[in-house]
Amino acid sequence: MSGLVLFGANNPEVARLARAWQAASGEPVLGFLDNDPAKQQGSFHGFALLGGLNAVPALAAQGARFVNVITRDCATRHTVTRQILQAGGTLGQFIHPEVNQLEVALGLGSYIQQGALLQSAVQLGCNVSVSAGAIVNHETSLGDSCFVAPGANLCGKVTVAEGVFLGASCVVLPRLSIGAWAVIGAGAVVTSDVASGQVMVGNPARCIGQRPCLEESLHD
Repeated sequence: MSGLVLFGANNPEVARLARAWQAASGEPVLGFLDNDPAKQQGSFHGFALLGGLNAVPALAAQGARFVNVITRDCATRHTVTRQILQAGGTLGQFIHPEVNQLEVALGLGSYIQQGALLQSAVQLGCNVSVSAGAIVNHETSLGDSCFVAPGANLCGKVTVAEGVFLGASCVVLPRLSIGAWAVIGAGAVVTSDVASGQVMVGNPARCIGQRPCLEESLHD
């Protein structure tokens, strides 16, 4: 039973992307897993609900690959993907067929929505999600488990470390660095480097708090 299994039965847009993925790639989407017991049976917008994390070993043994589509926060996304890997799962790719992947390096577990723009020489780590309308400009790199929200604009040669949340319509100016597990708020304009764990808001962006940095890697 080879095919793709998606973790997180929440957003109907994911189901629409799944239908586009199947049509373009020929790889079936077998269904969804979810941590919520209420979302572990029945169907989700036409796709089977296959259980929770406890279903990963059996599905993996049958050849399924997994992509985490949870995007509410990077720590949850990172932790769930680690759990999938620790349960024997292998990451796949879940990318809208209209996204131009030429001259782009994508880590496993990519979840990229329709309308996302990845320019030449962009590099994404594993378990990265890029939303509709987001722009990741040339020679920008993102570490594992980052989330780029709708309308975010990362200008050229930006370096983003692991676990960074880039909020809706934020802007990061060229050649800046953002440290691990930082949070860039919606609409923020980042004009200088951001340290690990900092929470940044406003125009120009300023630090209003500190978030913990997770130590566990996806590759442990």
